[in-house]
Amino acid sequence: MFLLQHPLRKRLLRLYIEAKAMRSPKELAVPTDQHVCSVSYHVRVLAEHGAVVLVAEEPRRGSVEHFYEATPLVDEVPWARTALGLEGDPA
Repeated sequence: MFLLQHPLRKRLLRLYIEAKAMRSPKELAVPTDQHVCSVSYHVRVLAEHGAVVLVAEEPRRGSVEHFYEATPLVDEVPWARTALGLEGDPA
């Protein structure tokens, strides 16, 4: 799967799945130790391919913060959970 070839996208998708809640790229920049612009780019790639979906937008200091959640795509691809290091069935 093209999406999982980049290590940051792989890590971001795993964080979204484990969170089971909406997260913004800004919130994920700290745990990934990456710049927000890099995280935002990779989250957009995940969204373009249906791995995450935009669920909310909130105004923040003259800008808009976007919040995404994981979609069921990972569970539709038999080997995806293993590739992400997620064991067992989804909860």
